[in-house]
Amino acid sequence: MKLPKFQLSKGVKINGTESKVLVTMAIIVAVSMFCLISSKQLLKQASYQRKVINSKNAAANQLKQNVTAAQSLVQKYDLFNNTNPNIIGGKNTKDQNAVPPDGDNSRIVLDALPSKYDFPALLTSLYKLMGSESISSPSVSATDQSETASQPASASPSPVAMPLAISGTGSYSSILAFVSDLEKSVRPFDVTSISLSGSNDNMTFNLSATTYYQPAKTVDNGSKEIQ
Repeated sequence: MKLPKFQLSKGVKINGTESKVLVTMAIIVAVSMFCLISSKQLLKQASYQRKVINSKNAAANQLKQNVTAAQSLVQKYDLFNNTNPNIIGGKNTKDQNAVPPDGDNSRIVLDALPSKYDFPALLTSLYKLMGSESISSPSVSATDQSETASQPASASPSPVAMPLAISGTGSYSSILAFVSDLEKSVRPFDVTSISLSGSNDNMTFNLSATTYYQPAKTVDNGSKEIQ
C-alpha cells in the first residue's frame, strides 16, 4: 500500500521539476530574443547616427570651401568689373553716349545678354540705332511673346532666340553703316539674310536677324535624406 503512494508522489515531483525547467527555458528564450532584437535596433540606430554625423561633417567642410570660393569670386568680380578700359575698349564710366560705349564690364555683359524677354526695350534700341544712321521708314517686325516667352530662372540657363524682321529706307552707305552697327553691337545680332532694292541714294532693305536673351541663373540649395 505504501509503494503506490511513493511512486505517485515521486511522479508528481518529477512533473513539477519538468514544468519549472520548461518555464525557465521559455524565460531564457524570451530574454535572449529580446536582447537580440534590442541589439539589432541599437546597432541600426548607431549606424544611422554615424551616417548623420559623417554627413554633417561633410556639409560643414563643404560650407567652408564655399565661403572661401565666394570670397575669391568677389575679388575676381571686382577686378573684372573695375578694369579700365572695359572689355570693349571704352572707358569704365557711365557715359552711354561715348564711342565705344563706356560703362563697367558687368553692365556691358548684362546689356549683351539680358536676363529678361524685354521686347519693348529691344525695339527702342533698334529704332534708335536706325535713327542714328538716318534710316527712314524704319520697321521692326516680330512677335511680342512677353506673356509666354519669359522663362523662369534656373540652375543651368541657356540663351533663347528672338527672331526679327527689320526694314527701312536710306542710302547704301547708311544701310551699310546700320548693318555694321549690328555687328559691333554689345548685344549679339545674328544676321541671317538681307535683300536690297532701289538706287544707291534711295535704297530699301529687308533684313532677317536673331538676337537672344538668357534667363537668370539660380543657385540650388539641395537636401539629402539620410537613411
